[in-house]
Order: sequence, then structure tokens, then C-alpha cells
Amino acid sequence: MGFSTDYTEVSSFDLIPKGEYEVIIKGIEERTTQNGATGLNLTLVIRNDVEQKFQNRLIFHTLWKRKEPTQADMQVQGYSFKQIMSLAKAANLPSGKSYETVNDLCADLINHVMRVTIDHDTYNGNTRENVKFMNQSRFLECKHVYKEKAAVSSDTVAQRPQEQFATQPSGLGNLEDFEEILSDGDVPF
Repeated sequence: MGFSTDYTEVSSFDLIPKGEYEVIIKGIEERTTQNGATGLNLTLVIRNDVEQKFQNRLIFHTLWKRKEPTQADMQVQGYSFKQIMSLAKAANLPSGKSYETVNDLCADLINHVMRVTIDHDTYNGNTRENVKFMNQSRFLECKHVYKEKAAVSSDTVAQRPQEQFATQPSGLGNLEDFEEILSDGDVPF
């Protein structure tokens, strides 16, 4: 029995063109670089329940802690208060809702939708996507379906991925188990 090539499931890793995209927040985690800069890394997925190109592609965006935080920034653990509030507003979180920590806010943001404007930046000779603006979604009802990777074993034959609705927690974004890694020497691999 033979087979034919089928490229319908093959993704391109070319730059996502500049423009607006409806996305869902898949995960947020805090990380510290080798240089000591700490940021909230957002993993955004271009929604597949809205008619648009590049569905299911990932967009990464980082909100960095301020080097010289203001009094307002200290309320959000040294991140830019304005950026955190812009993110919360774009994700349509209720105005006036209280949070004890930024981690609590991040956990609440998982699976919320928003609209981002992508631009391109060049850094060290490499061009990459950059989230220029975050705004409220034009499609607040979300029926995005995450494409899950199937477990692979020596007996596994290629199968279509199982699907999971976005309304079910994916386990991403839980910042309680966050462990700060300061250098590559601390990493076990």
C-alpha cells in the first residue's frame, strides 16, 4: 500500500504579514533572561473560528519589567502598569476587578480573546513579528479549537491530531510552579 503527499497540515514558518489578527491567549509565563531581564511571555494563537489567514499560527509577545518602575508599576510587580492594563482591557477583563498578584491576572487571561496588530522589527539582522497594538476582539464569542499533538510511541502510526475546545483549560498559564532560571548552567539539558 502506497501513499501520496498531502501538504494540508504543513505549516510555513515565514513571517506572519503585517496586519490585524484575532487571537486567543493560550499561555503566559514569566521568564528571566541570562542578562537578568524579566518578562511575561504571552503565547497567542491566531483563532480558527474567525475567517482569517494564518489560523492556528503562534505569535509570541513579551511584556518586560521596568528598569525604573514608577509607584503605579510597583502595583503590578514592576511591570508597566499601562501595558498590563492595556492587555487586561484588550482581553475584555471586567473593569474594577481586583487581583492579589500579576500571576492571578495572568491566570484569568488564559483563553481570553483579543485583536492584535502585527508589525515587523529587525534585531541583530533578523526580522521578526512584533505585536504593536492590542485591542478588544471584534468577535467576543469564541469557538476556537486547539489542535493537540498526539502522544507518540514506537507503535504509533501517524494520525490526525485530537481536538480540544478552547474553553477547556489547557494547563498553560499556571504561574504557581514558576521557577526562575538564571543561567544555562542551571538547566538540566
